[in-house]
Amino acid sequence: MKVFRPSVSLIAVLFGTFFGGMTACAQPVDGGEPATPAQQTQRTQQAQPAEQAQKTQQPQLPRVQPATMESVFPAYSYKNLNTAAGGPATIDLATYIGKTPLALYYWIPGHARSDEVLKQVQSLVAAAGGPDKLTLIAVTLPKPGLEASVVQTRATEHGVTVPVLDDSEFRIGQQLRVQSVPNLTLIDGKGMLRLSNGASLKQVIGYKLTVEAAVQRLAESGKLGTYGFLDYYAAVEELVGQPAPDFKAPLISTSVEQRWSSMIQKEKVNLLIFWSVDCPHCRKTMPQISEWFKGNGTGFNVVSAAFVKNDAVRTKTKEYCEANSFSFPTLVDSDQKVAALYSVTSTPTILVVRGDGVIDSVLLTTDDSFPTKMREIRERLM
Repeated sequence: MKVFRPSVSLIAVLFGTFFGGMTACAQPVDGGEPATPAQQTQRTQQAQPAEQAQKTQQPQLPRVQPATMESVFPAYSYKNLNTAAGGPATIDLATYIGKTPLALYYWIPGHARSDEVLKQVQSLVAAAGGPDKLTLIAVTLPKPGLEASVVQTRATEHGVTVPVLDDSEFRIGQQLRVQSVPNLTLIDGKGMLRLSNGASLKQVIGYKLTVEAAVQRLAESGKLGTYGFLDYYAAVEELVGQPAPDFKAPLISTSVEQRWSSMIQKEKVNLLIFWSVDCPHCRKTMPQISEWFKGNGTGFNVVSAAFVKNDAVRTKTKEYCEANSFSFPTLVDSDQKVAALYSVTSTPTILVVRGDGVIDSVLLTTDDSFPTKMREIRERLM
């Protein structure tokens, strides 16, 4: 399964920055775990010459040790990229660490899910008493196309009223082991690191305790138990029970634009599969799903949406679909816009959609039990 929770190399891909001695790869090994040195070496050998040239031109960033839970978070000074909101040009975290509860939010401006959750966190902190109770500071890593001026503009457009730290050396990112966004970190009133990798306010971190409740508790008391670096969270599951968001996308085969809602078949169980031709697990499972559908597709309507970031990937995806004689239509998800609409952060992700357009359930991967699961779902919904 291609899960966006690998080593720091994924953030390198997201921001267009590469770390010395590390291959930037957006396809972690099966299971989403960090690649081994041997696997990284193999990927390096398989990389395209243009990609290799790009890597040699990228600056190498200094290594920083990860912060330790239940220890005082290391404080440094950073440029503030959101001075239009009224803050100082430079933010010294020592001003806050150990003096007030602090929430750090790692943000990629323009990333739909990241933008959305920042707004939610900002509203939550304001409702909890604002800076008098809990200080919220956003953090980002500028890159070509996302320079400081662009960050400032997008912060203004999104109504961001808190400082946005310039983490150009990815110091905070490494301290907090940032592997994906959204990413919320909570530091208590004594400066102790208590929680990191919060991806959603609805994310459950303990017995009936959510990230939202943890933020409220920290604001009220300045204290919080230690919850550590949270596990990967699939925000797409929050859509279960809701109408499937509608969208338009072209078919990979003909480039003719289709509307998702018109592809839903009321008398069948509908499957919307998000995948990528560059995902090793997808390359293994998509042909299997196609063969399963050919022999067991009664009562099912399958549509796939493939991540396509450029013309080269589009051609590669089309050729792959044709070579495997896919038995279902494939839509082009340019720049993962549809995936962002569904908060999809791993591939393959399969959404089960009822005939009335409501999302019934989500499968985050496939295995040998896939046919059995599909049979059970069909019996339950039809």
